[in-house]
Amino acid sequence: MTVVIGSDGRRLTLGPLLGKGGEGAVHQVVEAPDLAAKIYNSGKAKERRDKIIAMVSARVHSTSEFVAYPVDTLKSTTGDFVGFTMKKVSGFKSVHDLYGPGSRKVEFPTADSKFLVRAALNLAAAIASIHDTDCVIGDINHSGILVSDKALVTLIDSDSFQYRGPSVIYRCLVGVREYTPPELQGAPFAKIDRTANHDNFGLAVLLFQLLFLGRHPFSGKFLGNGDRDIQTAIREGRFAYSARRTETMMEPPPHVPSLSDYGEEIRKAFEAAFMPPARQPTGRPPASEWVRILRSYESSLQPCAVEKAHAYRPGLSSCPWCALEQGMGRSLFTAQYSMTSSVMDIGQLLSSIRSIPTPTPPPQAETVVPPLPELQISSAGQAVRKERTVTMIAGMAAMAIGLYLITAVQGFWGLLLLVGSAIVTIRASDLKARFAPELTAAQSHWAEQTAKWLDQAGPQKFVRRKNHYLELANTHSALPAKERQKLDVLEQRKRQLQLVKHMESHLIDRAKIKGIGQGRKATLASFGVENAWDVQQQNITSVPGFGPSLASDLLSWARSVERKFVFNASSPTDPRAIQDVKASIAKERVEIERELTNGPLELRRIADEAMVVRQKPPQSLIDAFAQLKQVERDMSK
Repeated sequence: MTVVIGSDGRRLTLGPLLGKGGEGAVHQVVEAPDLAAKIYNSGKAKERRDKIIAMVSARVHSTSEFVAYPVDTLKSTTGDFVGFTMKKVSGFKSVHDLYGPGSRKVEFPTADSKFLVRAALNLAAAIASIHDTDCVIGDINHSGILVSDKALVTLIDSDSFQYRGPSVIYRCLVGVREYTPPELQGAPFAKIDRTANHDNFGLAVLLFQLLFLGRHPFSGKFLGNGDRDIQTAIREGRFAYSARRTETMMEPPPHVPSLSDYGEEIRKAFEAAFMPPARQPTGRPPASEWVRILRSYESSLQPCAVEKAHAYRPGLSSCPWCALEQGMGRSLFTAQYSMTSSVMDIGQLLSSIRSIPTPTPPPQAETVVPPLPELQISSAGQAVRKERTVTMIAGMAAMAIGLYLITAVQGFWGLLLLVGSAIVTIRASDLKARFAPELTAAQSHWAEQTAKWLDQAGPQKFVRRKNHYLELANTHSALPAKERQKLDVLEQRKRQLQLVKHMESHLIDRAKIKGIGQGRKATLASFGVENAWDVQQQNITSVPGFGPSLASDLLSWARSVERKFVFNASSPTDPRAIQDVKASIAKERVEIERELTNGPLELRRIADEAMVVRQKPPQSLIDAFAQLKQVERDMSK
């Protein structure tokens, strides 16, 4: 085994390899189980030597429990600087495995929506602790952030942080463009002193990904000509979820939460974080502000009545996670139902529902309307009568003239005038014909209001709701058989389930695919394409920036993954699939029981309302009856 020497001369033995990257390798330390040793590759040690010595001398590692800072310098047995020790991080996984819905089910099976909020809060706290020192992360991205199954957060790769020593700034020389603020896009990192405000952009991106299913805030559908990749969208300030849609000309991908789901304070914070720098006179929200905002949001969360893995803010009419899962056709979290039998006494509920008497048929609607005051002819009726009188006088005068013409002047024209004026006079005297349109409208309105009243006052509405509850009870009693049937189908589809699990385990983010770099991987994730199975199930050319050529390369990779699948007939059915079936049935049971519980109360309310509307009919019914009688009065002689 290789031996290295600490600054105090203590000899340390490098144990098993914990990880390896482009800069070097991380080993266990045999003599100190709580420490790990990072040993640089040849040529890298000299570049980092002064920076590590400065960080160790300043005891930066004592300033934060969230970061694996250098604890001590390490030299080879020949005296050359080779690396450093740091606290060993075990039991933690990449934050990317948490915010991606597919990987989350595998790597964080107990994580729920509140877990995501807690992880976001702890991430903000971790970065706030870094900014309280002389460090700036610089290269802030998902690969350097680890999360435990308790939502604790640890940052690694601290030797790449920008560190301000007593007389020199040791810059961060690298960066991931998808987490780089617009003012640094395309800039030479080696020539720039990073600031906490630069980190605050990358922090906001990571927080957004944790809260928004791994979606990148600048990945969406561009409403202008062509496409915008993530780097271009960042540079141009095109926050895809912004309320400034006419300005950003972007809309978010399908099946994602909205900013309003998280409330006004979080919405404003994201808008401020992703606003163009020229419009940020006070800078982006700092990590400490995110800690306050997320702590307040976390404390306000209320549990979903249907799905225990869901929690959402007060003020929303329904659970946004339930709506998302319904739209996507799949669960976003591993369901957390109790699979024990229901403790609800359905039999007692049914007895209560059946015992509520059905309302009797109501009386005729006319009989419940209060007596109307003696109706007088309306102003419209009086006007018609005046018009009728004038018309009849004129008609009789015309008839007299016509009679005169027949006898004294010319028979034909006189006869024509006599007949025409007689017809006009007779029609003018017919009030029923004159009020026919008003009568038809009044009768139709009365019939409409009567039908509404009968539905409220009679048994129809009560019977409909009662039958609905009885059908729900039948559905509830059939749930065990439905569960057995679904589990039988799983057994029959064992090969397909194994194939799906195999494909889903191959994540795009971890794969090397021709033409698919980190930016395009982030775009795919933003549109719900995380693994080989997603590639085969979705139309990749509908993702912005993915034409036929890239889609073909991606599909070729997915097919190569599929070719490696080997069916194991002796393997039991996937426990996750069984859990999904049981969770689905349990969720249906909870929803039915919740609705059935309201049954007796609703039926009693409907029955009581039926009696009330009989004794006190609604004003709309009274008005319709009065309108009809008024028209009939106006039509009377």
